[in-house]
Amino acid sequence: MQINQINAFLAIAELESFSLAAERLHITQPAVSKRIHQLETIVNASLFDRIGKRSILTPNGRAFKPHAERILQELKTFRTGLSRQQATPSGSLSFATSHHIGLHRLPQTLRQFKIRYPRVDLDLHFMDSEDACAAIANSELELAIVTLPEHSDERLLCEPVWIDRLVVVMAADHPLAMQNEISPTNLLMHAAILPSIGTFTRRIINNLFAGDEQRLNIILETNYLETIKVMVSANLGWSILPESMVDSTLVRHNLPGLDIKRPLGIVTRQNRTLSLSSSAMIDLLRQGRNEALGKTHQ
Repeated sequence: MQINQINAFLAIAELESFSLAAERLHITQPAVSKRIHQLETIVNASLFDRIGKRSILTPNGRAFKPHAERILQELKTFRTGLSRQQATPSGSLSFATSHHIGLHRLPQTLRQFKIRYPRVDLDLHFMDSEDACAAIANSELELAIVTLPEHSDERLLCEPVWIDRLVVVMAADHPLAMQNEISPTNLLMHAAILPSIGTFTRRIINNLFAGDEQRLNIILETNYLETIKVMVSANLGWSILPESMVDSTLVRHNLPGLDIKRPLGIVTRQNRTLSLSSSAMIDLLRQGRNEALGKTHQ
C-alpha cells in the first residue's frame, strides 16, 4: 500500500470524481484509475461505484476511509516530529566513554551540552575503549568517546580530540623517586602497576619495553587508571599514567627520549547516518578542541 494510492482514494472520496481528483493531484486520470485499481487489489474489495458522472464510496470504501485518513494523519505527525527533531536535538543520546575520559575530560562538555540542549537525555555507557570500539563497529552504538586504537578497524571513523601525554609515576618514597635519571631497565627491577593487557594504553606501554615486556614485574593490572593512581601513591609500584593525573601524591619521571602519547577522541561507524544529538555532541567536542588549540597558539 502506497501513500499516493491513499491520496488518490481520499481525493476521489471527497470530490466524487476521478477527473477532478486527477486535477488536484496534478496527474492524469488513467494514473488515478491505476492507483485505485492497485489499492482495490491490495484490500481485496471494490472501493467506488460509478453512478453517472459521480464516483461514490461503496460500503467497503466507507469502511476503509477512516483507516486511510488515520494513515495520512500518522504520517503527518511523524513528519512534524521529525522536522522538529531535525531543528533541535531531543530524545535520548546513548554513547560510550571510558571511566578516565568520563571523569577527567567530559564533565565540562556534558554540562555545556545539557545547557544548550535541555531536551536531550544523556545515556552514558562506561566501557573499556576496546569494547566501545567493538560496539561501534557492530552498530550497537553510534558514538563513543574513548582512547583511539593504534590500528583502527576499517569500519570505524576515528577523530582525535585530546592528546594524553603519558609519564612514569611513583610515590615520593619509592626507591627511584630521588634519582635524577632512570631508564626502562631501572623500571624492570621494580614492581609495576599497569593497565590490563590488551588495552590500547597497555600496548603503548609495551612498545616502550619492546623485547623486554616479559620481564615486567607486574603485581596488578586494571583498566581503572584512578585505581592505579591510588595504588602507586601507596608505594605499591610504579606506573605510567596521563600527565593530567599527576598531583602532589605522585612523583613523575621523564625517561631519556621518552615521549609517549595516546590520542583520545570520537569514534563513529563508517557509512552510518548520525542522529542530530550525536552530531551536536561531536560539534561541541570539536569546538572545545579548536578553542584549546587557539589558546595554545596564542
